[in-house]
Amino acid sequence: MVNSRGYSHSRPSSIPKILPRKRTLNTITVYIIISFAFSIAIFVFYTRDVLEDEQKHLPSEVPQFPSEESQFVQIHDELWNAPSRHGLHPCVKPTSKYKAAQGWDRYMTVKSNGGLNQMRTGVYASRCWIFHSKIMGDENFAETASTMGIADMVAVARIMNATLVIPQLDRRSFWKDSSTFADIFDELHFITTLQGDVRIVKELPKQLESVPRARKHFTSWSSMGYYEEMTHLWKEYQVIHVAKSDSRLANNDLPIDIQRLRCRALYRALRFSPQIENLGKF
Repeated sequence: MVNSRGYSHSRPSSIPKILPRKRTLNTITVYIIISFAFSIAIFVFYTRDVLEDEQKHLPSEVPQFPSEESQFVQIHDELWNAPSRHGLHPCVKPTSKYKAAQGWDRYMTVKSNGGLNQMRTGVYASRCWIFHSKIMGDENFAETASTMGIADMVAVARIMNATLVIPQLDRRSFWKDSSTFADIFDELHFITTLQGDVRIVKELPKQLESVPRARKHFTSWSSMGYYEEMTHLWKEYQVIHVAKSDSRLANNDLPIDIQRLRCRALYRALRFSPQIENLGKF
């Protein structure tokens, strides 16, 4: 409808108009608190995952460094305790076929590498050789041992049916050591331990000191057959003097009882003298 003044009239709309609200201070505060809490939750979640990953790569136990006292005890035990046998067992007991020693009237005198230091090194190295040869099967390792002379001569005396005179230690070589066998080893223990194997005396009988002797340099690494052939010397001599005793007997292809005799000589018969044993206890 148009009024007289020429203006048109329209009806007001029934759709309400939405006006933007003004955010109050409390609402903004709530939003900030919620956002901060959400950020903290996300931070804690990711931090926990990182810590779990790091713990997976850490050792289960914190390493503890030994004290000086515990280190000393460990070194002492490793130095003086018996080494591991690696499943091996002693092989010194003779077999049932082994015969006892007899009282022979033929004598063997021996000149061995001398000196306390030389004999100590020889016994230690010989024992190492026996252990190494059983573990590794390496017979050439014996070449590094300074001597198995005493054990060899015990076995040779047994093979040749001879009475063994306590070995004399070399005093003229570069060792320049005046030690005797009794100074280093328990002489009585050596004799009694091997009395069922070889007859051993401390000295040559007086009546045989001036008789002619067969002086021999036995061939190195000789077999049992070699020494059995050497028994022909008893037809002309009652005393055989062995000028060198180191490495005179082969390591392999010997009867088991001869090998075990060498072990008895090294592990049972050769024991340091009481003076050295007492000194080692300090």
